[in-house]
Amino acid sequence: MIRIEYQLDINAPIECVYQVSQDYSVRYEWDPFPESILFLQGATAIEKGTCVSVTAKNGLHMKVEFVQVLSPTTTAIVMRSGPRILKKFSGSWLFKSISPSETQAKFVYAIKAKGWSIPFISEPIVKWYFTRVVKLRLNGLKRYCEACYASSFEISKLSRLRKDLT
Repeated sequence: MIRIEYQLDINAPIECVYQVSQDYSVRYEWDPFPESILFLQGATAIEKGTCVSVTAKNGLHMKVEFVQVLSPTTTAIVMRSGPRILKKFSGSWLFKSISPSETQAKFVYAIKAKGWSIPFISEPIVKWYFTRVVKLRLNGLKRYCEACYASSFEISKLSRLRKDLT
């Protein structure tokens, strides 16, 4: 079983980071992985038991189920069906408040690759690929959240300044 962990500190409040990470209306702005994410079985929001279909930009496709949703700290999924190269896949996105304006975000994936004709090669390739993906995704989340938080902070600061001047 492959275990991939990557974490970053994000200069934005935990509620902001969590909301952005789970808001599919902005997901494509920061997340370089998905081509499309579709709710299944009539779902319209993320909650425990929600299933989504994810197609990556490279064409890989999987259906996942949310098995834990604890706003604003945790979201976890398991693969219900997926690409032929994967036997098992699960992921957790964990958020921890460091201060009122800083969040530690950690992405943890557990993956079991299906053995190919040369099994000792399959897991290193899968690990390399998903390690790269995890880093790109978390860095994208960091850039997006910090830009949004800085913008909203500046707007708030300008509003207070205008109010003080009048």
